[in-house]
Amino acid sequence: MEAIVQPGSREFAASWDPKANRLRVSVKAEAEKGLANAEVVRELSRLFGVPVSIVRGHKGRRKLLRIGLGLEKIRRRAIEAGGEL
Repeated sequence: MEAIVQPGSREFAASWDPKANRLRVSVKAEAEKGLANAEVVRELSRLFGVPVSIVRGHKGRRKLLRIGLGLEKIRRRAIEAGGEL
């Protein structure tokens, strides 16, 4: 699952971007020392109720995530959590 991550936000938020067909994630942590990545993994795992890992994009905003759910369940839970852009 592709995601765009915005570090240094006021609060954690996840929403679905239907045009790009991907997650948009905002995290409080800054992009230093892996803190933002750790928050992405921790909070998305909590939100989706399954383990989440970063497959690619550890140093950039665009990330490829492994989430143990089907696309429709991911999309539905992201819309429930943060809406659709």
